[in-house]
Amino acid sequence: MKSKFTSFFLAIAVASFLFSGCDKEDETPDNNNNNSVNTFSYDDAFGILVAVKSVSYTTVGGFEIPVEVNSGSAFFPTDAGAETFTDAGTVSLEGKNLKKQSNNIYVYEDYLNPLTLSDITWNVTGNGSIPAFNKSVSRPLPTFSGYSALPGNISKAAGVSISLGSAVYAADSVIVMITSSNDAVLKSVAGGTGSVTFSSSELSKLAASNAGSISVSPYNLTTETISGKKYYFVNESSYLKMLVNITE
Repeated sequence: MKSKFTSFFLAIAVASFLFSGCDKEDETPDNNNNNSVNTFSYDDAFGILVAVKSVSYTTVGGFEIPVEVNSGSAFFPTDAGAETFTDAGTVSLEGKNLKKQSNNIYVYEDYLNPLTLSDITWNVTGNGSIPAFNKSVSRPLPTFSGYSALPGNISKAAGVSISLGSAVYAADSVIVMITSSNDAVLKSVAGGTGSVTFSSSELSKLAASNAGSISVSPYNLTTETISGKKYYFVNESSYLKMLVNITE
């Protein structure tokens, strides 16, 4: 049974990665609209480095104003597919250092000195089995221009369809998530998918609330082999609509 990283890109300032033990799957995005996050096998990864743009909206004077927070995270398995991480020395994005946590996951935390993500360049000084390297990611951050079309009201009984299609740019995959209280439903589809539909049965686990949310998170992957080891570079953008009214 091999370990697999389940990329769980959500509308938060950093990307988190959860683990599940499973047989290796193909890296092609799953487009079956199942009610779980799309999983990619990273059994061959010695490092995953993620640049994240998170956009939420607040209403000021009747106008919805986007609020953007940029961040980055990185981790380096002790061996390919391992669930423990190793010290990789100093890790920086755009020349700004990420902070190493006690579990050796690196996270950017200095929001008084924000990242721009206009030039996604990673620098790793290396340590032990992790070599020193620099990587400029040429792929752009993906975008989603369909925020204004996201519904402000969702009927659990009727279900809901979230339009994607041409509103998504430069994405390999897209995660769509609806939350209410402490519950969430989410689906992952390939970039270019026209829409994502949540049925009444899928929404049934959500509590009725006037404080629900919808997030649309497109992302793309770049890989590179460095000193014989494979590294993944992820660009993600997450767009969050808050105060969605979810009714029975």
